[in-house]
Amino acid sequence: MSERRSKRQGLGGIVACALMTSLILCAARPAAGAELYGLVIGIDDYVGTVNDLDGAVNDANDVGQALNRLGAREVVRLVNGDASKERIVAAWGELVGKAKAGDTIVFSYAGHGGQEPEPAGRHDEADGLNETFLLGGYQPHGPDTRERIVDDESFEWMKQADDKHVKVVLVADSCHSGGMERSASAAGVKFRKGNFPAITDDQLTPAPEEFAKLGETDFNTVTFVGAVAEDKLTPEVTIDGKKRGALSWAFSRALEGRADKNGDGEVSEFELLGYIVPAVHALVESQQTPQVLPLRARSVPLVTLRDIGAQTEAPADSAALKLKLAVEGGEAGAVADLPFVTIVPDKATADLIWSVPSGKVEHVVGGVVAENVDAQSIKGVVSKWAALKWLNQQAALSPLPAKVVTGNQRYAIGERVEIAVDGAKYPHLTLFNLPPDGRVEFFIPDPAKRAEATKDWSQEGVHETFKVDRPPYGAEHMVAIFSKNDLADLHAALSSMTTAQRAEALRPLLEEALSGQEAQIGILDIYTGAGG
Repeated sequence: MSERRSKRQGLGGIVACALMTSLILCAARPAAGAELYGLVIGIDDYVGTVNDLDGAVNDANDVGQALNRLGAREVVRLVNGDASKERIVAAWGELVGKAKAGDTIVFSYAGHGGQEPEPAGRHDEADGLNETFLLGGYQPHGPDTRERIVDDESFEWMKQADDKHVKVVLVADSCHSGGMERSASAAGVKFRKGNFPAITDDQLTPAPEEFAKLGETDFNTVTFVGAVAEDKLTPEVTIDGKKRGALSWAFSRALEGRADKNGDGEVSEFELLGYIVPAVHALVESQQTPQVLPLRARSVPLVTLRDIGAQTEAPADSAALKLKLAVEGGEAGAVADLPFVTIVPDKATADLIWSVPSGKVEHVVGGVVAENVDAQSIKGVVSKWAALKWLNQQAALSPLPAKVVTGNQRYAIGERVEIAVDGAKYPHLTLFNLPPDGRVEFFIPDPAKRAEATKDWSQEGVHETFKVDRPPYGAEHMVAIFSKNDLADLHAALSSMTTAQRAEALRPLLEEALSGQEAQIGILDIYTGAGG
């Protein structure tokens, strides 16, 4: 995490920059007799249309449902025009007033964040900037300047709960500045950073300076978690056929019990972080890395789970998981017969964009994933990404910590890439790579090495280093599947997919082979070449 402040990471880096996940978990029912409360905010509809979002209300609905399933005593849901500053302040005050020591309040925000100069005479921020949540009625001039929440105000609110020994999980699926982990055109992608002019005629009264001096470590019962580091952007992505924030989705699944790694009925701070990072990576091509502040020396229970039966959201059906392809400057006839692909006219709704004149294929969040692609080779590229869309969904539900140790950048020819996959609970390993052109490079278990088929890979993990030394360049995806049972039939099929044409059936093969299997999936996104 880049250094930003002399005294604190800040509500913008935590709250405005998608703090959401850790905070929420912190809020759940910590002890017998303790109550859980929620204040859930989601804003898609802003003044005008240029700043409108598509997934923030979906996030608020999902988080609210997850909290209700956990048995929350009260969840206040405020979306779009109902999420005014006046109503938020009133709802917060009522919840803090009702909560007693040991209770938990989850404060969840999905919408735009912003950044602005500190009030005159204050020098509490290293960069001189405060971070904000921008509400639906916000405008940068006159009375509607009050329709925002500045980080200093949020710290004042948190102090009210902290003084009562009420636990708070502050969750924010937004951001305030920055770029992405790798260069990407992000065509059609909406980011949760508001695009507004500088404030004039500001009518918001600043919070007392004593609260501007507070930092995360000054609270005893508050946890902050961000969707990204403070200098990165938070994109909206399509999950289960709907626009979402990846962290809100992951947080909701964590509340359903997917983060409870040791099965003790509670989600700890460490378990939450261990779940949301790989889950979010799987959904956004590793373009977001959630943050937790403060990460305390000992991991404490954040949420007590209940037997909630079925998951809040059923697994997406085949239609929702079809790959959406937009074609620019040409025809899509080459992929028309693929049953797991849908051609869309608007690249804003696409997963992949194929520019026929340039021969480049771009992922809407990841960037350039393949080059020199023509009508003959597009089928292999699209088939690979259709398989990845399904794999990523499975990986997000039961993720493994899979890390590109040498960094999440685009690697030039001649550079070395180090990867690591650890923490699996199942012994059998299936390891293969998907190059940019869509063929399969099958690695483990090697048929010539009998010991690899019987080894307990959960004890060893995967640690490899390789050199970027030959085309094709674009996006490589190393897939590690740790399973309870040996997947010998899958291994035989993968070994035969040595060309893109032979690998066109990869997605239905994986769906059939992994159906009903107990498995964990780790996917490493490795981008090579000049890119864009």
